[in-house]
Amino acid sequence: MHSYRWYVAFTHVGEEQEFVERLQRKGIDVYLPVRTFSEVANGRRRTRYEPLFKCHVFVRTTPEGLQWVKTAPELSHFVRHGKYLASVPGCDIVKIKTVLHYYEQTESINNNMVDGCTIAVINGSLKGMTGKFVEMGDAKLIATPVTQLGYSMLLDLPSSCYVRTEISEFTW
Repeated sequence: MHSYRWYVAFTHVGEEQEFVERLQRKGIDVYLPVRTFSEVANGRRRTRYEPLFKCHVFVRTTPEGLQWVKTAPELSHFVRHGKYLASVPGCDIVKIKTVLHYYEQTESINNNMVDGCTIAVINGSLKGMTGKFVEMGDAKLIATPVTQLGYSMLLDLPSSCYVRTEISEFTW
């Protein structure tokens, strides 16, 4: 019986999509979270797409299947914690997909830059999630972490959707 897990591959800059396409052709399950944002160029507003976590691609495979992944020229390395490969729980992949479904303009932030009180989401589509309240200039955002990645997703939630709590389901 094979034990499939989500691993985090770190690609060369700007080569995330090529990496994903190469692995998909080999039948490997991959996920590249993409955020949506608007920008004005030459007086026109246009929608752009970019990876939520630059250079990071989630790969679902067995430890044996990692050998195929290692052959991709776009791969720089795997994200590790100590001497072990980082393995992201499937529930975090679901969390990322859920957040991006409801909040396409989500951004990411390194967990080292997150400092604030703990909150729990009590209303809305993300009910049950936890995070940290972060003030960035005039913006008051919620940072919810992705286990083993070292990054959080920044969300702009209405204040009626969350409450401050001292209970945390995650460690930074």
